[in-house]
Amino acid sequence: MKTDGQFFLDRLAGSSAAGFKLRFSKISTRLGLGVSLRGSELSLLYKAAFYAALCNIAFNGLGGCGGQIKPGREANRINLERKFMVSCGKLWTCQGWRALPATQKESIRNIFLNIFVTADNLAR
Repeated sequence: MKTDGQFFLDRLAGSSAAGFKLRFSKISTRLGLGVSLRGSELSLLYKAAFYAALCNIAFNGLGGCGGQIKPGREANRINLERKFMVSCGKLWTCQGWRALPATQKESIRNIFLNIFVTADNLAR
């Protein structure tokens, strides 16, 4: 019998032939998150992971600006970072997240919630 969480992941996978939704669904299924987390909790993780991906794009010039990080887009980068932090805060307080083993949380953080700035993009 499928859990609420697995139904959520199946809906995500079915809504996209490629891209972030499908990748999130496949990885989450491999990690057993459809069993460990409810659909609403997976939705919180999805949102935080999506903002993490957007932050990585914005912080590293991977968007539509030819690899340049434009100072005029700083407000957008700050807004994305704030949304990421709020999303993580909601995820980390939910019952399912608190019940996950530390090793599973670490895997989730490393795969979905890791934001980085490449050395070339660090302020000098």
